[in-house]
Amino acid sequence: MKRQISLRWFIALAVLALGIVLVIGYSVLTAQYFMRGMDNIIAANMEAAVNSFVESTPSADYSESNSFDGYTISNRWDQLPDAVRDSFGEPPTRVGFLQKHDASGFMQRPDAIHFLMRFRVNGDELLISRTFTRENASRLVGRNIARNMKALLMISAASALAFAVIIWLLMKRVSRPAAELGSWAQALDAHNITKPVPDFAYPELNRLAQLIKNSVSSVQQSVEREHRFLRHASHELRTPISVIRSNVELIRKLQLDHKHLPDKSQQKAYDRIDRASQTMQHLTETLLWLSRDELETLPTQMVSIGDLIKQLVDDNRYLLADKHVEVELQTDQSIAELPDTAARIVLGNLIRNAFQHTWEGQVKITQRRSEVRIENRQADTHDNGNGEATGFGLGLQLTAQLSERLMWPYRNQPVGGGRVVEITLAN
Repeated sequence: MKRQISLRWFIALAVLALGIVLVIGYSVLTAQYFMRGMDNIIAANMEAAVNSFVESTPSADYSESNSFDGYTISNRWDQLPDAVRDSFGEPPTRVGFLQKHDASGFMQRPDAIHFLMRFRVNGDELLISRTFTRENASRLVGRNIARNMKALLMISAASALAFAVIIWLLMKRVSRPAAELGSWAQALDAHNITKPVPDFAYPELNRLAQLIKNSVSSVQQSVEREHRFLRHASHELRTPISVIRSNVELIRKLQLDHKHLPDKSQQKAYDRIDRASQTMQHLTETLLWLSRDELETLPTQMVSIGDLIKQLVDDNRYLLADKHVEVELQTDQSIAELPDTAARIVLGNLIRNAFQHTWEGQVKITQRRSEVRIENRQADTHDNGNGEATGFGLGLQLTAQLSERLMWPYRNQPVGGGRVVEITLAN
């Protein structure tokens, strides 16, 4: 995985690199101007030497090699020193243009520097050259050059360091409010959403903080509305569901008392009402438990998990009517201290879901101590169309949410032709 650089370091490094480039560029430019200044001084001295030479020397002597004040002056190319002619190869053609040559490499001090110019004085063209070596160069000039270069390097280093310090202070000044904004946004929840937004020093960050607060507040309000609707709706549904369940039981009891058996169509209608009312009852109870704010305070009691599973299997066997489903049940006599209602809702949802969506095949329920494994294998994957009407998948989703709030380890994975669900009822 590629490691990403933070925005703070990216901006700091980019600005620092730009500053270093500017410092290096201006340092090189300063060095170039320094060298050009030295060249201009030498060119001015050579021009002054030529003028003095012309004033003091007859024109007949121009063709010879004349040494004047350390310069070699002549109107003939072959009268100049061999080292000069070897360095430049041919005489200069431009008048008043200084030519310079040294055989040193990059960042090396030259052993000798040759200067050559052509001047036109009183209609005569003269060539003047000068060679500086380590032996004849002025020590004062050398010290001044070294001192100037040292000062240039020190100024460049100090400029780069000052630039880095300024960037560090600037980033510290800017990043601290940004970090505080991130910490504040991360800690924003329903308990402190009503508090005023802190001042983050910059208007842009303050506007961003206000946008974050408005977004979180809007989401919180939506969640609270859904929470209230879920709690109220689930609570209000309990009464009509209880009425339906009571009347279904009453009808069956009256039928038994009067020994009047309904015909098949009436019995199927009663069974559908009974199954639908049980599904609504389990779903309502699950939603009510999920809407509670503090599930950790649920009352607990000693529960025989095996007996509870057997009871739930018997209560949901109506879902296997007219189906070719084999139920294999393996339980033990383990007893654990659990919230009975929560365990009943979770296990009931899982068993009902397995029965509800297995049309032909096998449902295997295994319980060892607090661990429960429910596996349904369907031989025929044909769906008769009742899955959507009975709420396919909703039971598993609610069970996952309830298990998470109860902190019960829960695993649900699809397998070939069915699902395997494992849950540990840990208190």
